[in-house]
Amino acid sequence: MPSKNNLSALKQDKKPNPILPAKAPEPEQPTHQERSAPVAPPTKQKAIGRPRKRPEDKRDYKVTLSLTRAEGAKIKDKAGLAGEATYLYDLLKKAGAFS
Repeated sequence: MPSKNNLSALKQDKKPNPILPAKAPEPEQPTHQERSAPVAPPTKQKAIGRPRKRPEDKRDYKVTLSLTRAEGAKIKDKAGLAGEATYLYDLLKKAGAFS
């Protein structure tokens, strides 16, 4: 058993063992069936992500509202995690402003 201070246990080999082989393997040749197999026509690529909203469902009309800091703080407290704009939109919707 080597002593604690013996560094010969940490000595590396002169030739490291390669992980990959030195020469790449030859690719396999396709069989006669694989060569004559019909190629499928390219298919239409599906859209990635969320589908678009219809133009009548988009909420892109902006309204600017000026409040005092105290009024803004009260709305922020009542809105909680929802956000002030969402909270005010919900209040207007419940009050029948959009019907």
